[in-house]
Amino acid sequence: MRYGLYPYPGFPKYLEIEHIEAHPTSRGEVAERLIEPIGKWLIWYAIKVGLKSCQTEPDDPLVILSAVDEAVAYYRYKIEMEYVGVAPSAPGEDLYGFRFSRQKAAVFCQRQEGECGVPKPSD
Repeated sequence: MRYGLYPYPGFPKYLEIEHIEAHPTSRGEVAERLIEPIGKWLIWYAIKVGLKSCQTEPDDPLVILSAVDEAVAYYRYKIEMEYVGVAPSAPGEDLYGFRFSRQKAAVFCQRQEGECGVPKPSD
């Protein structure tokens, strides 16, 4: 996963998930693995960074991301992010924008932790 805190320099207002990959196609193999629960934990981690690092009002966007067509249902129905429409992208590529307000991001984290527990920090 790759993410960025914006605006930079200055105190961050939001976190953008720039790249999330649960299938290691970059290694030359296409693995038949379910994105669950890896995708939820990666998003949970990014949200935790955003909640700690960014100052926003409860209803302001805290986390944003752009998704390819195949991932729209995942972000909309599994992650339950707010769909905001077509996102700016390179010519010939359709991307779709999603976001979490600070309040809804915190609810996502609470739901994930309630269903799966809280990861223990590594020593």
